[in-house]
Amino acid sequence: MTQDMIRIHVMKCGEVGVDPAVPRRSVSGNPVAYTGLFRSSKRRIWIPVFTYLIEHPMGNVLIDTGWSSEVREHPVHAESLRLWLTSKPGLPENSAVDEQLAKRGLKPEDLHYVILTHLDVDHANGLMLVRNAQHIMASAREIAAADGHDLRYLKRQWKGMQIEKISFQKTGYGITGRSCDLFGDGTVQIIETPGHTAGSLTALVSRNGKSVLIAGDTGYEKKSWRENSLPGPVYDKAQMRKALGWVKKMEQSGSLILASHDPEISEQTIEL
Repeated sequence: MTQDMIRIHVMKCGEVGVDPAVPRRSVSGNPVAYTGLFRSSKRRIWIPVFTYLIEHPMGNVLIDTGWSSEVREHPVHAESLRLWLTSKPGLPENSAVDEQLAKRGLKPEDLHYVILTHLDVDHANGLMLVRNAQHIMASAREIAAADGHDLRYLKRQWKGMQIEKISFQKTGYGITGRSCDLFGDGTVQIIETPGHTAGSLTALVSRNGKSVLIAGDTGYEKKSWRENSLPGPVYDKAQMRKALGWVKKMEQSGSLILASHDPEISEQTIEL
């Protein structure tokens, strides 16, 4: 890597089996169809679980963690029965986040930041695999939500770890106008985009007039933001629609959009 180059490694850290109403709420008139409860398992679809490694001249950044390798042998215990009933994990050999890092000659302690777009199980389940990273961070709103009684969160995934609160400033980015300039040079902005969860985030990586928006679950596929199509799991529908509208504008302005579960994405390395 040249001195000022930024590389984004798109890493597939497994897949998740869900009801079709998870990526697209409109496929069913049942408002809780996305849970899969009382729905035939024959409907289930498998969608990818992507994480992103940003190799930056000022430090390595991991966005989300995917599945823990524990799901290979003990999937119910790795999640919890209630979460396993709605989200079936799949994790081939050599695809867990620590294994993906090792392929690139890195160890968890080589990560300057682990940024969690949110704390849903398929994004935070691999936290124990990177617990030796220098900083593990999420939004204060997301941490507060996860400390509550919402059934979508599984606190023991980060037991014994300190998740630091990201400090945001008014910058005009996103739907709240708040972001964190991670390295202070404008190249990596962590942006508030609530809607999918209370504290959902996106990451905008920019250099030399090019930009990549790592959208997390602010849209599961391109149709999500292009058609303003809500996913099944939503914390706030109005905020989610605003967030999808903002992602659409970012795409129209030339940003490449990478969503965590977009089946049209493949593993690759993007250089800026």
